[in-house]
Amino acid sequence: MLANLGETAAGVRELAEAYRRGYREQSRLVRLSDRMQADLQRANQRLSAQQRTLQSLNEVLSSEIEHRIRLESELRRLADTDPLTGALARRRFLEVCEHDWGRRENGPCCLMMLDLDHFKRVNDGYGHAAGDAALVAFVAACRANLRPADAIGRLGGEEFAILLAETGLEAGRGVAERVRAATAATPVATPRGPLAVSVSVGLVEEQPGERFEDALKRADGALYAAKHDGRDRVRIGPAPDAPGTA
Repeated sequence: MLANLGETAAGVRELAEAYRRGYREQSRLVRLSDRMQADLQRANQRLSAQQRTLQSLNEVLSSEIEHRIRLESELRRLADTDPLTGALARRRFLEVCEHDWGRRENGPCCLMMLDLDHFKRVNDGYGHAAGDAALVAFVAACRANLRPADAIGRLGGEEFAILLAETGLEAGRGVAERVRAATAATPVATPRGPLAVSVSVGLVEEQPGERFEDALKRADGALYAAKHDGRDRVRIGPAPDAPGTA
């Protein structure tokens, strides 16, 4: 009987020791789990902070890229546009003409060369401010008689050129006459009173296989003829190798 009690007591002690070991191991695992959860929570907090930082940096970068795109677009616009009149700058106008010239899918183009008459007298007699106002008014009068597909460029000083897209000679003559008449009908206000301005125009129609630079020379010759014949008029350049002007 005593032996059985001793065995029972020993078994109880072993069971109690096993329970204590299990409890200690469970406690250790709980503490380890708590530490791991705390570490994971701190890691998540750091990750969230880093994500917020990255998001903020991305927003700054996106804003910087958009600003740079707008700036580059504005710089291109300034490089392509005459700052006074808003007409295309010479380089850009010639690029447009070189690209469009010879593309006759829907008919030829017409090219106009235009020069304001006696413009030096305007600057000398009324001042450069009046001259600038005359140039601005002239381009506005041109635009009022052009289509969105047409292009007007300032080649230098008071000399301009217009490319009429998909326009035959007779239609081009009509546009040129309207531009000439609109210019004459638009006096410029100056401190000395209204200033009448006129323009001479040389017009040519694109010919099959003709290079743009050759058409430009023909238009310039027609402009010279308009000046020679008394100014404030339109003259049509001859076809290549044809005599005279109309």
